[in-house]
Amino acid sequence: MTTTKKANHQANIVRVTEIKPHTNADTLEIIPIGEYQVVSKKGQFHVGDLAVYIQPDSVVPQTEPFKFIWEQYMCVPEPGVDAEFVVPEKRRRITVRKFRGEWSEGLLLPVKDFGISDKGAYCDYLETYSWKEGDDVSDFLGITHYDPDAGKETTVGENMRAPKARRKYPKSLRGWVTYIWRHVKNLFGQYDAIGGTDAGISLGIPTYDVDAFKNHKGVFQPDDVVFVTEKIHGSNARYVYLDGIMYAGSRTLWKAENSNCIWRKALKQNPWIEEWCKAHPNHVLWGEVTPTQGGYNYGTDKVQFFMFDVYLPDGKWADANSSGELNIGIDKTVPILYYGPYDEEKIKALVDGPSTVEGANHIREGVVIKTAVEKHVHGLGRAQLKIVSNRFLEKDNK
Repeated sequence: MTTTKKANHQANIVRVTEIKPHTNADTLEIIPIGEYQVVSKKGQFHVGDLAVYIQPDSVVPQTEPFKFIWEQYMCVPEPGVDAEFVVPEKRRRITVRKFRGEWSEGLLLPVKDFGISDKGAYCDYLETYSWKEGDDVSDFLGITHYDPDAGKETTVGENMRAPKARRKYPKSLRGWVTYIWRHVKNLFGQYDAIGGTDAGISLGIPTYDVDAFKNHKGVFQPDDVVFVTEKIHGSNARYVYLDGIMYAGSRTLWKAENSNCIWRKALKQNPWIEEWCKAHPNHVLWGEVTPTQGGYNYGTDKVQFFMFDVYLPDGKWADANSSGELNIGIDKTVPILYYGPYDEEKIKALVDGPSTVEGANHIREGVVIKTAVEKHVHGLGRAQLKIVSNRFLEKDNK
């Protein structure tokens, strides 16, 4: 089943509606793109122009329109040695930069840069392919979303392959109801199976992904009570005790029991995780494991797990009304920076600053905003959004 990408995974056709002068550079201009802004060379765009906007944390392909980004990282081979033509994703990652005091968030390129005829003249993709303002062209252009765990999840022998015959069947009526309901959801494609065919296991659990706040203005209202938590810069992890088996996984793969990966290390070094999961079978415990990203160890080189969500057996998410007894036995959670009525200015002031984790000596990645009582919004899903610090993005790409 084809699903719409999260807004922060898209590359959209936009129309330039406003151009602002850069107050500290005569040769630069500022172009607002929704809640974002891009710094460009003066005169590169005019009001009314169509362009492709590529959001921060996107990865561009090694194609001609993006050559100015990746060419400088091409390997120069020694005599008699073949060149290495693949530039690492990190070097093709679009992020944020500060130009003379103004943030440039992402990349804006004219649509003509992506269509060259056999005569060498530019042709407009919008006419050739009937693209229109607002279209997502990420797949067409080969633009993907940056994954800091790329290459860490696919070590040989680490990923769990468990044929269904190995799984134990439920022993209770409630267990059978959950078991059957999970398979019905899979049959009709209502959920993406984390792990997919590569992992050999389908547990009917949705992929965890949080969209950017700047892409969804108006989701939170003043009468919403919200949690604002620190966004931990580690690796997404999930744990569940299901049908007699203790599963441990990254965002997309379940990890073999004998694996030496950090997801299994977290399980072994933090016994409370398995104790909690066995006390709450069929509940998926979501969180972040650290340290997996250079320079972000959150006060210790020991493996930590910061819980941030619980997925219930009935397909719902735990909220303030259902998480009371579920919190018993949880040893560590993401830090709560604010709890109360939604206040945009107060929340934005929490995005930058040092991490609030005890012992950490680095900046925070940003914040995650979530309603205390589960709320769903058309076109988004759960009312849960993130704001990533521009300072963090700038530093993380160096």
